Amino acid sequence: MQTVLASSMRVAPVTGWTSRVDDLGLPDGARIATDAQPFESSPFVGNVGDSAYFVAGSPVPTGTQWWLVGIDVRTGDRLFAPVRLDAGRAEPKCFLNGPDAVLCLRDSVADGHVRSGTAWVVDGRSGAVSFTGPTDLRTQPPTLRVQQVGIHAVAETASQGVFGIGATAETTWFVPGDGSVDQKYATTRDVAAVTVVSQSEDRASGGKVVFSVADGSVVQLDVASDAEAEAVVVYPGGFAAAVAVDRGPAEVQFFDDSGRRTGRDGVRGVIGSGSADLPLVGLVGDGWAGYTPAGGELVRGQGDVPSESRLIGDVLFVRDHGDGMVRRWQRYDLRTGTQGSACDHDLGAGYLGTDGSVAVIEAGNPNVGLVTRGVDLASCVDLWTIRSPIGSFRDVWRVDTTLVELSDDASELTSLVAPG
Repeated sequence: MQTVLASSMRVAPVTGWTSRVDDLGLPDGARIATDAQPFESSPFVGNVGDSAYFVAGSPVPTGTQWWLVGIDVRTGDRLFAPVRLDAGRAEPKCFLNGPDAVLCLRDSVADGHVRSGTAWVVDGRSGAVSFTGPTDLRTQPPTLRVQQVGIHAVAETASQGVFGIGATAETTWFVPGDGSVDQKYATTRDVAAVTVVSQSEDRASGGKVVFSVADGSVVQLDVASDAEAEAVVVYPGGFAAAVAVDRGPAEVQFFDDSGRRTGRDGVRGVIGSGSADLPLVGLVGDGWAGYTPAGGELVRGQGDVPSESRLIGDVLFVRDHGDGMVRRWQRYDLRTGTQGSACDHDLGAGYLGTDGSVAVIEAGNPNVGLVTRGVDLASCVDLWTIRSPIGSFRDVWRVDTTLVELSDDASELTSLVAPG
């Protein structure tokens, strides 16, 4: 099931609800920002459904007093009173940690080295702080560096493995490996967050171990005893793995989240890592193909397996590198398997969401000015454009089915909805 925006984006959106810093309970002078320079500011922590979380700061003599705020994007109402973190020049780093908790961390640095850490564990529904105190967790490598993976926070330790994080900011479950989760840098998705992930068994081995990001349980793949998964790409409802037997040629096989094979026939080729929506495989000597999670072929294309792709409805857009300068996205109709026209808009990192027929795309940055545009997916023609000046804090996020915009001065959040 793909998540689509609740409001039509056919015409330029207007303001729905508005929530200013004082509506959220923040003190005078507060901004929903993590840095005085807009280019460096990243206040959005993440969301669980319609509950969105942001870091804000207000000026104090010692630097900035930092706060965690929560907002219900259906109404613009705050979820709880702002949670006071601490004061300092740099903001604490906050992470979702499951459906009900937000974890915030502060590294204490002395002589250029991280000497200690402080953690806050906050109930994402009530704002109650269930724990605050010292922690071994860190925001920098190489030991127990916290990373966001789906809606869970994990701690990576290089050449050792991946740890879960508990209710008092302690490590819980542990999966040994190289200590680097493959799926932690996923782009904006129209599908549910990943629930299983992978890491290399060790830095010298090409083998992968698959495990639950919620509880660390290792997924046993339904493969021969002498087989090894050399690459894993996760999709909604399962994953594909390049499986080799006794170091022979790899075959791409398809599995559900429990590790059970969903199709008995594998595909000879190279698994593509550039899709979060469905498996793409570079075929041996014959272009590439897209498959259902059960291994049924949907579409074929020419050239190398795409490095980026996006599924919107029944249309798969894949990036065509062309001359390397222009980001053209070729469309394929998965109902018929046929190739359609290309689109010159970036549906990769700049993609925010869709109402099903219009894509909302963001380009630029505060140093050059941010541009948000609505693009008709049938024609790839711009339907509307919103521009912000250089130096603006304005940003736009897709939170579940709602577009949320931050104002130029970082003092208010608004929803973007269809007129009327």
